[in-house]
Amino acid sequence: MIVLIVAMSAALVISALCSLLEATLLSLTPTQVARFGESHPTVMHTWQKLKSEIKRPIAVILVLNTFSHTIGAAVAGAQFESLYGKEWLATFSIVFSILILQFTEILPKTLGVRYNALLAPIVGIPLYAVVRASAPFIAVINLINRPFEGRQRKDHSGGTVDEIAALAGMARLSNLIGEYEESIIKNATKMSLTKVDSVMIPHDQITFLSTAQTMTDAVLTAHWDPHTRFPICDEGDHDRVLGYINFKELVYRARTNPSDPSLRGIIRPVHFVHQDESAAELLRMFVEQHVHMAIVRDDNDKTLGLVTMEDLVEELVGELEDEFDRLPRMCHALSGGTWMVGGGFPASKLDDVLGVTLENARGSTSAWLIDRMKRLPRVNEVHQEAGYEFLIRRTRRGKIFEVSVSKPRPVAARP
Repeated sequence: MIVLIVAMSAALVISALCSLLEATLLSLTPTQVARFGESHPTVMHTWQKLKSEIKRPIAVILVLNTFSHTIGAAVAGAQFESLYGKEWLATFSIVFSILILQFTEILPKTLGVRYNALLAPIVGIPLYAVVRASAPFIAVINLINRPFEGRQRKDHSGGTVDEIAALAGMARLSNLIGEYEESIIKNATKMSLTKVDSVMIPHDQITFLSTAQTMTDAVLTAHWDPHTRFPICDEGDHDRVLGYINFKELVYRARTNPSDPSLRGIIRPVHFVHQDESAAELLRMFVEQHVHMAIVRDDNDKTLGLVTMEDLVEELVGELEDEFDRLPRMCHALSGGTWMVGGGFPASKLDDVLGVTLENARGSTSAWLIDRMKRLPRVNEVHQEAGYEFLIRRTRRGKIFEVSVSKPRPVAARP
């Protein structure tokens, strides 16, 4: 009788503990594991190791659970038959199976999932010790299973990012956060995978100043651009950027010290970053060092573009627009048959203004001109269309801000 009770008790207790451990292991989330670091750093590191190679603890738990079920049922069944005969063996098997199902599967797994955060600090270290002790046995199992396993994916970053995005979506559906907060979280997870060269302002859209310019020339160059910071290069060589100049300081120096035409005295240092650097790391550097812009270079120190704090913040919160980003929608008639047209003015209305039919006149004037020219034009570049000249006066962030439209001037005949 004692052997029967011991066999049944051992089978139930060991199997219940295995189910409790399995449920805790599988239900514990990375967020819960990270929280242990505040009060139980050792527990956090232990569970990180268990979760990182989850097949090892799972193998140990399943082996113990199977042994306890099989051996316990066999010993208990044999003892019951010797004590009470075969007549009641079927009844005993049914009752014992119900006990195993309820008290070693359903109940402990339910408790393990519900109280995983409370159980984890208690069972984590003992489970890890058992896993370490069973290392040779697990190695044999892995060797047997290796031919049936596919190639293991080494890069889990994509899965982690997808999981964070899914959690953000669940939080929004649960009304814990709004759509805007969900968007910020998802964008933040992507920043670590985003390279600087994908968010930078391309080289051909940057207004450079040069040490070869006089103070007056620099002011004239900068005043066409609505930005406040301009990279300055040595003698016009864009691959030899010396720093940047603040437009306010440029105007102040031009007014207070017009006798000194040099720009070198107001050059501020600029940061240089590689094109493959992470956008998240660059944003951290911007915040920690109070930097507002950086020049992007390749392996050969060739200038590829420029990235600003605004560009990085837009990766998080979406497009930021100030009074200069909103393309003006004006269309003013000037003297001499010239019109000053804003980039946001509907291209379809230019037909009526100019009295001609423009091909594919859809969207804004900025979008239409870029489509017709197949690229973003430079300032002071001229495009001819339907008998008119479109002079690009200002551009900003990949859009045409302002353009003047006029009839081509007749070429004076030579005497």
